[in-house]
Amino acid sequence: MLLLPLLAALLAPPAQMVARDSLARHVAVAPAESLQVTIMGPASGPPVVIIPGLISPAYAFRQVLPPLAEQGVRAIVIEPLGVGGSSHPGGKADYSHTAQAARIAAVMDSLQVRNAVVMGHAVGTAIALRLAATRQDLVGRLLLVEGGALESAAVPGVRSALKFAFLIRLFGGRGRVRKEVRKGLIASSYDSTWVSDSLIEHYTTGTGGDMGAVLRALRGMENSVEPDSLLPKLTTLDVPVRLLMGAGPRLDGGRGLSRGRVLSLRRRLPHFTIDSVAGAGLHVHEERPDVIVHELLALVRELHP
Repeated sequence: MLLLPLLAALLAPPAQMVARDSLARHVAVAPAESLQVTIMGPASGPPVVIIPGLISPAYAFRQVLPPLAEQGVRAIVIEPLGVGGSSHPGGKADYSHTAQAARIAAVMDSLQVRNAVVMGHAVGTAIALRLAATRQDLVGRLLLVEGGALESAAVPGVRSALKFAFLIRLFGGRGRVRKEVRKGLIASSYDSTWVSDSLIEHYTTGTGGDMGAVLRALRGMENSVEPDSLLPKLTTLDVPVRLLMGAGPRLDGGRGLSRGRVLSLRRRLPHFTIDSVAGAGLHVHEERPDVIVHELLALVRELHP
């Protein structure tokens, strides 16, 4: 059920829709590659960096950024290549998690951000872990939400989404996309009341319906190859890592991160804690944004007492 929401995020809206007083801009990281960055809060505040997954672009954190900023936090959402308002290059563009982590690091360097609380959601957790493994100077605390140490960007759903995007490009049918996106978001939720007509409109507009760009990004993800395994690197992380999982059963009967993936993190990470979030499914930041804000602020205060 994730393939349609995945397409929605790849067609996601500009970050200016997150909040009226947020700052959104593109940061070039390579020729033809730029990442959309949304910033809210004082420049002097302790930084929190959010790395969205494929189905949660910057707009999805519109209820998280303002409360963080009100507490003096410099909240930053960096959308990976191929997601939301970031560029969607084709050709030889590298969509591996290793390359994505390097781009996130480049953006953080350009913003002069160090020792940040870094949050990854879904696929963004693998990028966050790669970032912490290669640039521990950038990461002071790590919050993983509904995701683990994925070894490839070609996650389940990418190939199906690629086929569906091709059909949409050939035959149109944006109304069908909106309908299926709604079904997919509801299915992966515990309480679907957050899925409104307005939200669906925001999730499915923004790049002008450029299915060619979506196809380029999906092909890049499907063909990406990691230069090495992530799992052995986890044992070297000296960064406290916290995992949050939605405790509620999804409306489609599914569950979140598998027991095996959780055990893999627990066995390898030297400083690991885990907790569950009542009343939430995959989209904890949508169903329980208060919990995400609370967890991030607690990590900020722990890192900057």
